[in-house]
Amino acid sequence: MSVTSRRVLGALLACDFCRHRKRRCDGQRPCSTCRDSNADCVYKELPYDRIEDASPTAVVDRLARIEALLEQQSQQLHHLSSSSTPTSLQTARSDYFSTPSFSQQQGYLGPLATVPLEFPSDSMQFLIPKGHTTLASTLLSVPKVRDLLGEYPRDFFHNVEERLPLPGVLNDLHQTPVSWPTLRPAALGTLIQSYFRNAHPHHPLFTPSAFKTWQTKLNDKTAAEDIETAMSLCVCALGAISSHPAEEEKNDEVPGQDFFNPALRIILHHYNWSFKPNLRVCQALILASSYFAHLGRPLHSWRMGFYACQKFLHYMEVRRRQSDFVEYSDAELRVFWLCFMVECNRAAELDTPRSGIEPMGDKMPLPHRLDPSDEEDTINFVAETAIRRLLNRIHSSLYSPENSDMSSSAATPSDSAVKWQGLSLQKLLSLSSELNRQLEQWYTSIPDGMRPPRETEPIATDRGRVLRIRYYAARHIIHRPFVLHAVVQQQQVPQAAGSPSATPQDLCTGLPQVVIEKCEICIDSCVTYLYNAVEMLDKRTLYLWSFSQSCMACLIVLMMAQGCAPLRQFVPPMKPLQNMVLNKLRKWAVKGSSIEAEVVILEHLVFDDSHSS
Repeated sequence: MSVTSRRVLGALLACDFCRHRKRRCDGQRPCSTCRDSNADCVYKELPYDRIEDASPTAVVDRLARIEALLEQQSQQLHHLSSSSTPTSLQTARSDYFSTPSFSQQQGYLGPLATVPLEFPSDSMQFLIPKGHTTLASTLLSVPKVRDLLGEYPRDFFHNVEERLPLPGVLNDLHQTPVSWPTLRPAALGTLIQSYFRNAHPHHPLFTPSAFKTWQTKLNDKTAAEDIETAMSLCVCALGAISSHPAEEEKNDEVPGQDFFNPALRIILHHYNWSFKPNLRVCQALILASSYFAHLGRPLHSWRMGFYACQKFLHYMEVRRRQSDFVEYSDAELRVFWLCFMVECNRAAELDTPRSGIEPMGDKMPLPHRLDPSDEEDTINFVAETAIRRLLNRIHSSLYSPENSDMSSSAATPSDSAVKWQGLSLQKLLSLSSELNRQLEQWYTSIPDGMRPPRETEPIATDRGRVLRIRYYAARHIIHRPFVLHAVVQQQQVPQAAGSPSATPQDLCTGLPQVVIEKCEICIDSCVTYLYNAVEMLDKRTLYLWSFSQSCMACLIVLMMAQGCAPLRQFVPPMKPLQNMVLNKLRKWAVKGSSIEAEVVILEHLVFDDSHSS
């Protein structure tokens, strides 16, 4: 689309007031400019405003509109982050409890797949900061937790995983010649079906029709050491591991390893010695990353994803040099966003090194071509990509180490409990309200019929469960700082805490009611997260390690909340929930693994349910 066309479209999407005054319009109803100017906010009716297309492509385009909306919201978040005059507590409070739906604020603006979005500058990007404090391990350093469990370094889980050898023959990958698995067509067909049923929906890397062209060699028993063969073997390995009951696994048995072992050797050979850019190598590395994630091995999964990011960046560099801009293919977009997801997930969980692919998320369009065989998977993946972007904003806005320099001048005496994160209480309220508003907009923008219900209502598909889990994970970390604020502030009034006549009001001196309400939201989010996550911990998925870490974080937050008198009333009886999580994690607690370490930590958490709600 030409520059002129973009300007015309941008003007059409703006309200009359902003369009005539040539001001940026955020597209809300009313927009912020009209609201501030007390002007009537009127939008020109567009032809495609009148009827909402319900076709799959239009649904994806609507999700693409979520991305555009999040970009606009990032500008508002940037303004809040840099503003020296925080909004009032009352404003923050009303923002949270009066969140209109996406349809009320925005309306449907038609297909956006071909509309170039206007992205923020590098200085306004909300990337996961190095050294962020969202890690589950940072909760172990909170004095109340440290006094109970002892000292744990920030990189504790990283170090545990680094020392843990790979199981079975995977640990001796280059010590023996390539051993090809038995390639019986019927068995291969079963494994491939299992892959597309269990693993592919979470990582829709390619369409089933595209894969059929690569699996021919396996069906013809003409396996060779090329990248397509490696991809086919990875698919079989994932089909095996994603359908293997945990109860049938032996200590040294790895489901699918007879397929994955030769595949990994081929993939690493091509990664090291293939000098020309090859999208297939990126795809194969992502499949390998997914297999390691199913094993519960986050560092190995990250390493494969990191390699895929490097190869894709090289691919993009050569692509730009060889030709003028052409539209990205569906395969290119799928590879990019899966690289983005793998890197961001591990950066959020382990603060792993970055490849440089994350900033490209502001410039790459979302997948928008749908194959009838996996259109629902693609739509769900687009929705998960959108909330991953929002999670990155949360890490950047609330948990960045760069905020620490701001605390000495910005925080007032009543804010001392949150100085560790460098945000005054008022600023924290403003940012959390804005982030929560964006989260609610994301949720209400998921198409009807695919939007997961809130709370713990049964869901038919794992994809719906994952989206709901992502929702409560984001809601938890948006409001976690308020629980930490309350806990630290309680520790600062030991005289009141030690008095037999102390009341909750005594213990929350200086703690506004709105903060207690935010704490209640965090507590509810943690409890709901746990009930949803345990359903996914019954089997191997690529979320196995991620959900186990988040479950540990939620239980630690709930233990701190239960020990804080003003918050205790919101915490349900925890021992049954603690035992439920432990029973799920013990089946994956390989000796010497980080999941085993999580089990030990959770076993030592102390809950007193005598005063719980």
